[in-house]
Amino acid sequence: METQHGMGTLFPSVQQFTTASEERWKPAAASKILIISTAKSSGNPRLDDTVSLLQSEFAAKRLPTENKLPLQYGAIGDAAPGDLVIELAEPRETSNPEGYTIDIGSFVKITAPGERAVMYGVRTVLQQLLRKGYLPCGKAVDYPAVQERALHVDMGRKFFTAEWIMARIKEMSWLKLNALQLHFSENEGFTLRSDRHPEVMSPEYLTKEQVREIARVAERYHVTLIPSLDSPGHLGYALRNHPDWLLKDTNGVPAKGALDITNPHARAFVLDLIDEYAELFQASPYFHIGGDEFIDFEKFDAYPQLEEYARETLGIEGGTGVDAYIDYINDIADHLERKGFVVRAWNDGLYRADQTERAALKSTIQIAYWTKWHRNMARVEAFMDKGHDLLNYNDSYFYYVLGENAGYKYPKGEKIYDSWHPGVFPRVSEAEGQEYARPYPDALIGCSFAIWSDKPSAQTEAEVSAGIAEPLRAMAEKSWLAEKRYGSYEEFKAAFTSL
Repeated sequence: METQHGMGTLFPSVQQFTTASEERWKPAAASKILIISTAKSSGNPRLDDTVSLLQSEFAAKRLPTENKLPLQYGAIGDAAPGDLVIELAEPRETSNPEGYTIDIGSFVKITAPGERAVMYGVRTVLQQLLRKGYLPCGKAVDYPAVQERALHVDMGRKFFTAEWIMARIKEMSWLKLNALQLHFSENEGFTLRSDRHPEVMSPEYLTKEQVREIARVAERYHVTLIPSLDSPGHLGYALRNHPDWLLKDTNGVPAKGALDITNPHARAFVLDLIDEYAELFQASPYFHIGGDEFIDFEKFDAYPQLEEYARETLGIEGGTGVDAYIDYINDIADHLERKGFVVRAWNDGLYRADQTERAALKSTIQIAYWTKWHRNMARVEAFMDKGHDLLNYNDSYFYYVLGENAGYKYPKGEKIYDSWHPGVFPRVSEAEGQEYARPYPDALIGCSFAIWSDKPSAQTEAEVSAGIAEPLRAMAEKSWLAEKRYGSYEEFKAAFTSL
């Protein structure tokens, strides 16, 4: 079975390719796109829009001419040599919802279970044509190693224009990345329009209509848009006009950006913001609620009101500040789950070795596992044992921190390509790794690259997009394929550069 060589240079690489003959396929002036008419494909506006976009991409690359390939619905018997045939159906060779097959003979037939998989299959054909000008006759079977392959953007500390965000969506779609997380609130800024609480906003912000436009582009390019509103920590900017809602220690000193979760007015404020953005992002299946770096998690005793709240208000016998924190996370999660969202949170404050939790964290919360810099932070297996799904945000590979703040260095594509795959999680030391081999545990549902705007003026928008280009492509390749297909990083770099 051939993999890369039979299909030339593709990006990301296909999982499998088997050559059938020395014959070649390429579109001709008389070629058309034929969609097999079924109950699933007929009268399907999502499919129509996807195919229309793909028609435009072929025409833009003059494949075969600057005119769009004609579109026809019909039966397989209507296919002529040079045609591109699309069937919306479950391929026999893979049950992955983003998987597809490509059968290449006198015409090309893509079989895919959904519109996103159709886009990926046609993109593979387009990439091969751009690279080689033809497709070798044979069969490709392709699917991603993990369900979600994402990009996180900290736009709370650095304002990114709507145009820049939409350009990233289009780039991600080409790389077969399928989720974009917009992190719009931080201690240093808040960059989405709020009608309910305009006092939280930074001078520069995206309007709701701009967000809706971004959402329309994301939908068209099959990229899931995910809101990220961090609490109870990282609320410094939103709370700058509400100092009474900051958590204070025994000396009356407020914890940086930390919400007083014992204050019902403070909690109501956050829920009101969440309601506003839940409506704006109602098409998203996910909502990231943060939960990280609330306080120094080793110093709950500095805030005795949290323990009192756990015992007196929540009625937890022997409760501590940890239980008050868990209750808050659960409360926010419950609120969003009732609206139909799957809730996500960061890992660093949960199931720590130095904490005894009497309140049980909801197992329905998905965990964005970004770090294990402290030995007391829970290992990946602890979350799996509790029933959580996980996304791999490995900060050692994927944290693009502007200004290289907090000891981070800008990620390198070569490091990602050579030594990472979706099962490689953060570790404390060389001797204490966290690595899972394929087949990956069902709980490992994805991974994400992350832009963090610690020093927002360190790079311009253009410098950020240029800086992430190589490492993002390395992550895209390894998160789709989960293995090294090229002999060296330089060979891999030549592959994506050619496209």
